[in-house]
Amino acid sequence: MGSCQSQEQKEQSQRNREIERQLNQDKRAGSSIVKLLLLGAGECGKSTVLKQMQILHSNGFTEEEINEKKAIIYNNLVTSMCTILKAMDNVLLIPLDDKEKEEMKSRVLKVQEMGQENDLPTEDVSNAIQALWSDPKVKKAYEMRSEYQLVDSAKYFLDNCQRIVEPGFRPTDQDILFSRVATTGVVEVKFKIKDLDFRVFDVGGQRSERRKWIHAFDNVESIIFITAISEYDQVLFEDETTNRMIESMQLFNSICNSTWFISTAMILFMNKKDLFMEKIQRVNITTAFPDYEGGQNYEEAVNFIKMKFAELNLNPDKKTIYMHETCATDTNQVQLVISSVIDTIIQKNLQKAGMM
Repeated sequence: MGSCQSQEQKEQSQRNREIERQLNQDKRAGSSIVKLLLLGAGECGKSTVLKQMQILHSNGFTEEEINEKKAIIYNNLVTSMCTILKAMDNVLLIPLDDKEKEEMKSRVLKVQEMGQENDLPTEDVSNAIQALWSDPKVKKAYEMRSEYQLVDSAKYFLDNCQRIVEPGFRPTDQDILFSRVATTGVVEVKFKIKDLDFRVFDVGGQRSERRKWIHAFDNVESIIFITAISEYDQVLFEDETTNRMIESMQLFNSICNSTWFISTAMILFMNKKDLFMEKIQRVNITTAFPDYEGGQNYEEAVNFIKMKFAELNLNPDKKTIYMHETCATDTNQVQLVISSVIDTIIQKNLQKAGMM
């Protein structure tokens, strides 16, 4: 396992160097390529948006990429159940009801202890995961997920466990969209629309990753900033004292008003609207915004969050923020939003060239 990870890190470092070299070359050449930068705090859905662009505009995933995703999906499945089980013991103090379920729990946790999360789960382990996922105590722990760190895709993979563990399993586009691995360095997707070459970059969302790369993108055409509006009652993975929504707003503030991006168009994706729609009925956004006085309904709450982000723009006369409510795993909806964004960028390029 260790040597495999080491090889992956070497390959990512090599890709990072190549991207940085290309960025510097583009800058020197005054390239007319349209560069878009995806930014946002960790877990906001940037990588999912990039994967959607790959599906919609860059011929989708190769067979090699599809096979590589299997290990990530197995990992997401096993890790999701392990995370819930550990939270039941250490955070929520919810015991399982019987000895048989305790044995199943031990069986699943052992996979993680042995470092075998990336492997196809054995029949014993997959049966244990499915039985535990049906347990009312485990379901209760899942409902309390804002009290610990659990990926949003946990339910998707646990619901699809039986299909995923089949020997001939081939990940679908939807499986790949829901799969989650933290972005380190920079990931790039290229595509061509209406004779324009687009290059879209996804920068790692954790704080340490952002600091490494932000300076390299001062000549991008637009920034697509992604905030997960459903995470108003959650804390950061890397800092459990900081609310995710507040961190996202602080990052947006620093990017929107940065001297690096003074004339760069800002596009705000208010992502995970589906999760927000469900959560707002249970948890008020006063958790993150004590000054909110509206009701616990989608429209009022979303409009309030939009206003909060708009207020962060210190140069509203010079810089427009284009806002879109999104669900990054919904390909049809993302296609409409991305088409709108690309049309706006193409119009701006034509204006610059004096063709409009």
